[in-house]
Amino acid sequence: MELVFIGLVIFVIWLFTTLHKIRRRDQEKTDKKIAFAKWANEQQDPHIVSMVQNLLREKRFKTWEEAAEYVEQTRNKPSPEPHTNVHANDKEGTPS
Repeated sequence: MELVFIGLVIFVIWLFTTLHKIRRRDQEKTDKKIAFAKWANEQQDPHIVSMVQNLLREKRFKTWEEAAEYVEQTRNKPSPEPHTNVHANDKEGTPS
């Protein structure tokens, strides 16, 4: 009888800790979704939000904060100037 009681106590403790971990994980997911929704509402450019969502969908980043930082860095980078030769199309100074 004592063995059954000890087994039952161990099972209840295991069940309690497992359910607590699941609840905490679900709460963290909910908090992340709320934080992302607030950030998305604050953005002036909906294109940034769309890019972040695409990066997350592609699983290129683990968190939306990392994806948002990456998108903002790439959008703030100046685009490289095309390497064109100014004189390549200049035909007036060339002898015929």
